[in-house]
Amino acid sequence: MLKVQPQLRAHAGALTGAMVDVYAASQRRFTADQQAHYVYSPRELTRWMRGMHEALAPLEALSVEGLVRLWAHEALRLFQDRLVAPAERAWTDAAIDAAARAHFPAADLGAALARPILFSSWLTRHYAPVAREELRDYMRARLRVFCEEELDVPLVLFNDVLDHVLRIDRVFRQPQGHALLIGVSGAGKTTLARFAAWMNGLAVVQVRAHRGYGAADFDEDLRAVLRRSGCGGERVCFILDESNVLDAGFLERMNTLLASSEVPGLFEGDDLAALLTACREGAQRDGLLLDAPDELFRWFTQQVARNLHVVFTMNPPAAGLAQRAATSPALFNRCVLDWFGDWSDQALFQVARELTLRVDLDRAGFAAPDTLPVAYAGLALPASHRDAVANACVAAHQAVRAANARLRRRRGAVVHVTPRHYLDFLQHLQRLYFARRDALEEQQRHVNVGLDKLQRTVAQVSELRAALRTTQQQLRAKTAEADAKLRQMVQDQQEAERQQQAAAALQAELAQSEAAIGTRRAEVVRDLERAEPAVADAQRAVSNIKKQHLTEVRAMANPPAAVKLAMDGVCTLLGHRAPDWKALQGVIRRDDFIASIVRFDTDAQLTRPLRALMRRQFLALPEFNFESVSRASKACGPLVKWVVAQVEYAEILERVGPLRAEVARLEQDAADTQARAGALQQTVRELEAAIAGYKDEYALLIAETERLKAEMARVEAKVARS
Repeated sequence: MLKVQPQLRAHAGALTGAMVDVYAASQRRFTADQQAHYVYSPRELTRWMRGMHEALAPLEALSVEGLVRLWAHEALRLFQDRLVAPAERAWTDAAIDAAARAHFPAADLGAALARPILFSSWLTRHYAPVAREELRDYMRARLRVFCEEELDVPLVLFNDVLDHVLRIDRVFRQPQGHALLIGVSGAGKTTLARFAAWMNGLAVVQVRAHRGYGAADFDEDLRAVLRRSGCGGERVCFILDESNVLDAGFLERMNTLLASSEVPGLFEGDDLAALLTACREGAQRDGLLLDAPDELFRWFTQQVARNLHVVFTMNPPAAGLAQRAATSPALFNRCVLDWFGDWSDQALFQVARELTLRVDLDRAGFAAPDTLPVAYAGLALPASHRDAVANACVAAHQAVRAANARLRRRRGAVVHVTPRHYLDFLQHLQRLYFARRDALEEQQRHVNVGLDKLQRTVAQVSELRAALRTTQQQLRAKTAEADAKLRQMVQDQQEAERQQQAAAALQAELAQSEAAIGTRRAEVVRDLERAEPAVADAQRAVSNIKKQHLTEVRAMANPPAAVKLAMDGVCTLLGHRAPDWKALQGVIRRDDFIASIVRFDTDAQLTRPLRALMRRQFLALPEFNFESVSRASKACGPLVKWVVAQVEYAEILERVGPLRAEVARLEQDAADTQARAGALQQTVRELEAAIAGYKDEYALLIAETERLKAEMARVEAKVARS
């Protein structure tokens, strides 16, 4: 064994002697008469040697103290983990220490044997000693991941939990490593086995017995587990609790499986053929060419032995393990037994302290009384309030145990008190604490709410009084404003009525003016209607003068007297005084001659002197007429007709001029009267709009006044109530 550590080969004899001494002393001290599983055989020495060899092989160097500590650790696992009573465990500690002192006197045994002795490969690359607190921190971190991925359980990492997890982990690290976990209900056997399996990457399989679950169902579950571990190469942890052993045949099959890694008759017919096919494929994946059924089945059993780890969990039987050991010897020979038992006082204390962390138990000024009963021997004195509460929980659990023991002695009544009851007790304590705390907080909240309401009421009364004063001032201001609006509305209403009367009078006057204007305008129109058609007819005749006729007149060198007289009259009317015919030809030959006649403005151009001149020099002559002149020239006849019409039209215009002026004056007066009436109407409309606005504003002011009155009444009532 020490060949892998040449520097330690000198201690081979001492190591062998120490192992034999501890084995022999344990064999003498513990017998099957005490407990059925207190059976020691040379197989223990083989397991001891194999465990140490697996730990020493990967190490580059190791001191003597490290060798002694590894030796003591393996001894504790083999000889102490199965012991039931604390006194028996203490004896094993003393025996190991005595053997170490006897065979390794030169080593620093204080450091080598310092408790606790914990080995693990989780914190280092190799299987090496670890400190308990470092291990606890690591496991706490891993436990959070385990709870998220696998099973959410309130697992408290007290010292015994760390010890049991490392023991189960040590079993899983060994080939054909199987465990038998014995402890009371609720001690954490299944949970710790699942956690250790998860840490080692094992798939967990548990039997889920149900109504009607029998041997055929168990065989099917067993076949599935063996296929996964044997054919699939999957590392499997098969957990079987005694509560699921519904038939004695279950244990017979498991006993055979533990002894030979197979169950005869489990695979037959089609199941066997399918198994061999799966084994052939699995062997080919491993690079093996196996074809014979015996070779394939042998390879299958080897794979099962390598990959399958069985964990039995059971409660301590009242009659001991003798019957179970007799019926299932492999259960004790092939399994590493870890006695969970019941929780120790230290475990109870640590669990109580851990599970009450959510409870506010820290009291800065707390002083534990001198009469405080110490239920946990490791309680640090003077105890803090939290430690005192945890100690009280331990004392309560101990008191229940003692009461059950008295009942068992006096009446033979057996009442089991397990860690699960203790956990329920702690949960009930927390619920009760939180319920009482919530009730007190609710009462305190009610008191605080009442005080707050009183304070708010006092402040509110002050605010209401101030608001009342402000409202009274606003009410007075609004009342005065409403009165002013009412007065203004009455004044504007009176003014609107006056303006309305004035507008009515103007409308009557305007109607009379329009009647007079109509009469005068009719007279003017009658006079003008007599002259205007003649003028228009003459203008049309002038416009219809043919160009050739006018050209003839223009070309005459010595025209007839009628032509010359006609053209002289036209030119004189147009404002051109010509002394002879040549000058008259100059006017006639102009391009705008006819146009100037058509555009002739009688009012502007035909003045009274010109009209008198025309009547005296031309119209008074008997030959100055349309018929006489037309015989001399067709172009001059219409011109003479135009001259006569213009003179007569001018005289009519002069005669109706006063009437037209009077009509214009009357129209101007009517327009002025209409403008004044429109202004009065606009003023009336503005006044009416202002009155409507005043009415709306007055209504709003009245409503605001009423609201202020109601608000004052409400505030006064609230102040009175307060």
